[in-house]
Amino acid sequence: MRNVNPYTVLASGYDFIMSHVDYPGWAAYVDELIRRFHHLNERPIQLLELGCGTGNFGFEFAHYPDYHYRGLDGSASMIKVAGHKAEQWGEDLEFAVCDFLSFDEDETNDVVLLLYDGLNYLLEPSAIADVLGRVYRSLRPGGLFLFDQSTPANSENNRDYFEDRGAHELFSYVRQSEYDAETRLHRTHFELSVGPDTFAEDHTQRAYAISEIATLVEASQFEEVDCFEGFSTIGATEASERVQWILRRPM
Repeated sequence: MRNVNPYTVLASGYDFIMSHVDYPGWAAYVDELIRRFHHLNERPIQLLELGCGTGNFGFEFAHYPDYHYRGLDGSASMIKVAGHKAEQWGEDLEFAVCDFLSFDEDETNDVVLLLYDGLNYLLEPSAIADVLGRVYRSLRPGGLFLFDQSTPANSENNRDYFEDRGAHELFSYVRQSEYDAETRLHRTHFELSVGPDTFAEDHTQRAYAISEIATLVEASQFEEVDCFEGFSTIGATEASERVQWILRRPM
């Protein structure tokens, strides 16, 4: 079994593993937040997604005429899958390989997204502060940064789901997770098979308390618009398992 970097081999089966996710509903929720909190009237809205993976949100936003979507991800394998799907489905979407700390700070974006625990892959608060600064500089005045986070409550409450497995066509996986409440590191080990070949990927995330993220937001140049629980418009608390943040660059 050969060890590879995160999202290298996993990319080939990522959409199968994530088939339970309601991407149309999630995209509709994000669209609702943008329409509620965005102050600019120009169309199309320039929308940049960081950590876009295999492009599932991009393909949903292709159905919304008010947006011009671009997707970036640090994994070349994930972007390759996204590009293949765009070609196969005839969608004119822009995908490129780029990590959270390397994208352009050119003030051309109206909205930046970082979804599905992407923030949790930043293991130090200083890295989150760096991303907040870079996103701020990449937004036009009045632009929004929408990101979510997984909290310690999520890891603590869902230990029953720390082990699972599945298979589809030539791809199969075994996933095992562990959570250290003291360090708040959530580690996931994948054993992956593609045809006759087997691979291992190790993923590490950090579960942040809302108060930690709030402190980083307060130290940034953003103004906090709101902080919701899950996919709702209910105010988040430390008991929330997933938190949706909406920040704005002041006009």
